[in-house]
Formats: sequence, C-alpha cells, structure tokens
Amino acid sequence: MRVLVTFEPYARGINPYDVLSRINCGSIMEWGRNKAIIDISDCPEDALARLRDIEYVAHLSIIDQVIRRDLNELFEASKKILMNLVGGKGTFKVIVRRMDKKYPMTSVELAKALGKYLAQFAEANLEDPDYYIYVEVREDSFIIAHSTRELFSKRRESIPIDWVRRIIGIIEGPRTVYEAMDLLQLSHALGVELRLITDQLLIERAYRALKLSALPTVTVVKPEEALAGVDIPVVLSMHARDNEKKLIEISRDAYRRNLRIGLILGNEYEDVSMALRDKALYEVRLGPLTGHPMRTTIALTYALSLILTTWVLMSNEATRDRDKTQEVQRTP
Repeated sequence: MRVLVTFEPYARGINPYDVLSRINCGSIMEWGRNKAIIDISDCPEDALARLRDIEYVAHLSIIDQVIRRDLNELFEASKKILMNLVGGKGTFKVIVRRMDKKYPMTSVELAKALGKYLAQFAEANLEDPDYYIYVEVREDSFIIAHSTRELFSKRRESIPIDWVRRIIGIIEGPRTVYEAMDLLQLSHALGVELRLITDQLLIERAYRALKLSALPTVTVVKPEEALAGVDIPVVLSMHARDNEKKLIEISRDAYRRNLRIGLILGNEYEDVSMALRDKALYEVRLGPLTGHPMRTTIALTYALSLILTTWVLMSNEATRDRDKTQEVQRTP
C-alpha cells in the first residue's frame, strides 16, 4: 500500500526518516513539495493510524492508481474507486492538485468536472464528506487516491462559529486606515461581526491596502443602527468601574439565555460617546490600572477571549453534569 502524505506548512524542513522512525517501518518512494509517497505494504495494520497521529501530518490518502492523462480514463477509474468506497451509502468530495501548471484545466475546473460526473453515482458533500477522491495532475500522469473523513483531516478542536456570531463589535469612529486594517484583519481571522460607525471611504481604503474583498462580517452603520439585534450592549472603557469579573458574569448570563452581546468601543483617540454609553447596560474596564488605554483591536480581542473562554468552561461544566446524570440513571 502506498500512501500520499501531506505535511503541515511549518514542517517543510522535516527529515523523511523522522516520519519512518515514528511508525518504525515503511520506505520513502518520493519526497518533496511538502509531501511524500510512503510504501507501508510491509507495515503492521496500525501504520495508517500511527501516521495519522503524527502532529505535523496534515492529510493522508491511499494511492489506488497511476494512469495516463486521459480524462475518460480518469472518470471511469474514479467511478470504480468511489463505488467500492460508498457501496450505496456515504458522501464524497473531489480534491484536485495540479502539479503540472501547464495542464489546460485548473484544479478547480477539473475537480468540478469530475465531481459533477461522480455525483451521478453518489451524493457529493463539500463540507464534511465520508470519503475523498484525490487526484494529482503530474506531467505525464494522473495519480488517483482515496481517503476517509478520519484519515484525510485531523480533528482540530475549535470555538463553535455559532458562539462567535453571538458577539458583535461596535466601534465608534475609527479614524485611521491602520486602525481600520487591524479591525478588518480581526474580523477576517475570527469571523466576528463588526459594525463600524465611520466613513465608508476609510474602510474601502483599508480593504485596498490589505488586498481583501469586502467581508460579509463587516458593515459601516449609522449610530442609530449600531445596536440592532443586540441583547446586552456593553461599553469597554478604561474609565469604567467594573472589571473582568462583571464581563464574565455578563458572559455566563448570555450563555444560559442564548443572548447576543454587543461590545462597544471608541477609537484610537476618543472613548465611547455619551450617546452610546446611555444605550449600554454595562460598562467594563479591562486590564490593570496602568493609566494607558488599549488599542481598539487589542481591547476587543481581549474581551472576546474572556467571553469565549467563559463559554468553553460552561460548556465543559454542562457536559460533566450531563455525564454524571446519565451515570446515575444507569446505576441500578
């Protein structure tokens, strides 16, 4: 059995024999471009599982065939592989990597064409498929491989996106392009919704500087629109009396009642205005009494981490309580 192993981006300098030493068997058939083909034919049955457990291994695919670059042959070979996998059940996704950039179809075009053909025989699922059909376009051949949900992608724990969507950042009057750029990058990275009370032209300049397309999570709003749909508006200000303890209490209440929190901040030069303060239910200061304000993005990130950490702990508590209840119910 030959396995196509793709490594995480940070592992470009990894030694091929480090991989083999981790599974204590196998031979390197090909190495380069941050991936390898490893023959594990003579390895114990758990070799795939041990490969999957290596932290710097990103994806695993089992190579089925290497064929000439003929589309009809690719389609038919992929169909047979898929039918053997799904057996009338299960979903699939096609992934194509074009190593030969001179090939006339792009990776996306070939993946769409092959996926459309295979969708006649099994259900496609681009988000969380049961199986993967992996095709690599070489100079003189197609490599066809397959993988499963468990093998192809390692399971990474992460904050549920639904949680992030329950927190809204409201920033009053960002003034500089750099401040706007920081805010856009924060929203892009975390998916948090930002409502910016500012000039649309400033945000457009920030997008151009970052070479980003407009983000659906960022909108420019008027002051009277800023708190629409917010259940608990909270001002973050260095002049507030309450500290992180209050924000944690607010977070716990929002978690229990499934409410949306609005974090209201000023800009790099001015604190939140009286008009918005009057609409808030709470005011919270963050950090020690240094006398120096945080930058807007730092304060917002700090508050986000407090809220989401609180929700993680509450989720864990709920899981433990549920497990204990089930254990008691099972006890005769």
